[in-house]
Amino acid sequence: MNRHQIQTIVLDALHTANMARADDQQLTISPEAPLFGSGGQLDSMGLVTLMIDIEEALAEGGHNIILTAERAMSREQSPFRDVPSLVAYIEDCLVA
Repeated sequence: MNRHQIQTIVLDALHTANMARADDQQLTISPEAPLFGSGGQLDSMGLVTLMIDIEEALAEGGHNIILTAERAMSREQSPFRDVPSLVAYIEDCLVA
């Protein structure tokens, strides 16, 4: 799976999240969108829901990974801060 495919999965998950949100709480859907933490758009429950959606999409493609594992939490900078860092983290998980 390449970076573009991973990014598409992440952006699709953001789109799905928006379907359950009020008009004034829509998430930015862009390759550079902030996600969690300083300047992020998601609270902790929103982040968990997004990660589950992404994990399910990856599993449908034959890639069974857990994104919220200890290795994510122990990083100096959160891999959940924005779309580019999340895409890079998923790439790392897929090759590990």
